[in-house]
Amino acid sequence: MKTVEPTEILVGKEKREKEHSHLATPWIRFLGRFFDYALWIAALWLLHKIFGGGAPFAHYERFIPYEFFTWIPIEAILLYSWGTTPGKWLLRAQIVQGRRKRLDISSAFRRSFFVWFRGLGMMIPVLNFLCLIIAYQRLKLLRFTSWDRDENTQVLHEQIAGWRITVAIIVIVFTSLFIYFPSQLNS
Repeated sequence: MKTVEPTEILVGKEKREKEHSHLATPWIRFLGRFFDYALWIAALWLLHKIFGGGAPFAHYERFIPYEFFTWIPIEAILLYSWGTTPGKWLLRAQIVQGRRKRLDISSAFRRSFFVWFRGLGMMIPVLNFLCLIIAYQRLKLLRFTSWDRDENTQVLHEQIAGWRITVAIIVIVFTSLFIYFPSQLNS
């Protein structure tokens, strides 16, 4: 007589095995997030160059980098409408909530906010590093983050081709160099 796991009743065994057969590391989640940030910061930089002038909160940037905060509503809308972001799409990840394919809008906003607040420490130096280490250890040990637990979300991953990881790394590095060291690259 075969024992049936409760998860097999709710979700077919083959579907469960497929979803969890390629568990991504925290590094893949990190790359996806920073790929999104690289695209967003590049878009903000381009808008700044086109329209000129300073950003309204730029004088506070030494305390809390506002670019990362302004990504919260963009990410939430993408998660609500598509279930993924450009970085998650590139690295073959999708966020689901319970049995739904996409998050509801309030959960998407809360999740995005808590990733920025708890996971990234609002990008404040030192605090950021500590929050990333804690989130990394929690994800490695428990296989979920506090924001995924709070919003009942799960990050599903598919097999990732090596070229996708390479593209993500190149975009992140190039954008970082171009945005943060423009004078050295323009000479």
